[in-house]
Amino acid sequence: MKKGSVFGLVGFILGACGAAISITAIVFSALGLVFAKRNVRPHIR
Repeated sequence: MKKGSVFGLVGFILGACGAAISITAIVFSALGLVFAKRNVRPHIR
C-alpha cells in the first residue's frame, strides 16, 4: 500500500468515528429535551 492510501484510510476511519459521535450527541440532546419537557411541570402562582 502507498503512504497516501494509508493516511486516507486513517482519515476515513477518524471521520466515520467523528460522524457517529456527533450523531449520538444529537440524539441524546434531543432525548434530553423531550424528557425535560415531559417531566418538568411549571408551577404558576
